[in-house]
Amino acid sequence: MANYANFKRGDFGLFAHCERKKDENGKYVTFGNERIDSSRSHLNYNLCTDSRSQTEIFDARFNDPNVKCQNRPDVNVYGSWCVTLPTHAPTFDEDGNMITEEKEVHHKDGTVTTEIVPVLKEVFYDDEQTKEFFRLCYEFLKNRYGEENVISAYVHMDETTPHMHFLFLPIIEDTKWNEKHPDKPPRKKICAKQLMNKTELNMFHRVLQEYLDEHSEKDLYPMLNGTTIGGNRTIAEMKAEEALGQAIEAAHQANATRKQAEEDIAKAEAEAFKVQKETGDFINLLYQREADAEKEVLKEFNAWAESETIKERPAVQEIKNSLADLGATPEHIQPLSQFADSLNNPITNKAGKTFVEVPSPKIMIPLLKKVVQKMLGAFEWARGAQAKVAQRVEETRTSLRAKLPQKKREADLQNQQRWAAERQARQEQQLPEKKKKEQSL
Repeated sequence: MANYANFKRGDFGLFAHCERKKDENGKYVTFGNERIDSSRSHLNYNLCTDSRSQTEIFDARFNDPNVKCQNRPDVNVYGSWCVTLPTHAPTFDEDGNMITEEKEVHHKDGTVTTEIVPVLKEVFYDDEQTKEFFRLCYEFLKNRYGEENVISAYVHMDETTPHMHFLFLPIIEDTKWNEKHPDKPPRKKICAKQLMNKTELNMFHRVLQEYLDEHSEKDLYPMLNGTTIGGNRTIAEMKAEEALGQAIEAAHQANATRKQAEEDIAKAEAEAFKVQKETGDFINLLYQREADAEKEVLKEFNAWAESETIKERPAVQEIKNSLADLGATPEHIQPLSQFADSLNNPITNKAGKTFVEVPSPKIMIPLLKKVVQKMLGAFEWARGAQAKVAQRVEETRTSLRAKLPQKKREADLQNQQRWAAERQARQEQQLPEKKKKEQSL
């Protein structure tokens, strides 16, 4: 699905939206879409290879001497095709015939008609297929409207459905002027009225589909899926229609769920009444056992909770003392949360320096000073402790070295005494045997 919009002089809000710039309140320029997931904004990219900013590209082409533009505030000076990754495709029967249905179609002029439209099914793409789709669309648009007229081609992956904003200047040959001045170099003019006429808008989806089928697997990217019936619409109209469709579908699902729930409840109540009537005494006994078990579990839980509370009290008290030392109070919670967001989104200026916004500086700066002082004090204590340990180790090593000769002498003396005792024992053991030999002789 693709939709086109024109923009007049000074209307550059779409530039900021494409680049994900923030307003004076620090919020993303949404351009009518509040569903931007900032955690996925890093996945966005620009297919236009020109490294200049959008404003620089626009100014350079707009001020080209060979490009003329009427000096009126109502002139459309640039346009935007918003091309969305297909989410639905037509379904076909076993014979390959498209399955259709009657459906109310809301036209741009406000009329509502009943049309025969395809029955759609959801389609899904992997990352490579998604990138290839937007690359092919960019090549098609670049070739159709002129690479020299391209301002940007930002692909947004952080909104509900991946899509590309293709911004360009609607420049055509100034045929009348060139015919009147054949002796002068030909010139061009900005004229969205002629370039983006009704014929161009009506045939756009068909020629884009032909290009996609020619350069990729046929019907892989279904652009002619029935969503364009009713004419070309603006981005806001398409998003409003999508939101309305989602709301209607959600209402249908809610009604179906409610009806099923009511039936399930009625069935369960009937079954429960039947069981209770047949086995009332047994159920009462089970209830009593469950109540007794619940009381026992609750008693054990309370005892465990009390013991855990006692264990945690010192840690909790330590945390409270630390917060008290820093002067932290509940009023610091919101500024601290905002400061954490700022750390995740630092700002880098043109000089390459990085800055982080400090919210509520009168509250946060004194707190941050205390935190830094605490950390520096901890580092200083660690260095002092390390030095003391090293000194103690050296003193112990010196003491051991001094005692080593004495310990060695004591060990030698003990060995000599042990050896002497062993020799004496052997001599005493051999003496009776010697006397027996002498008597036998």
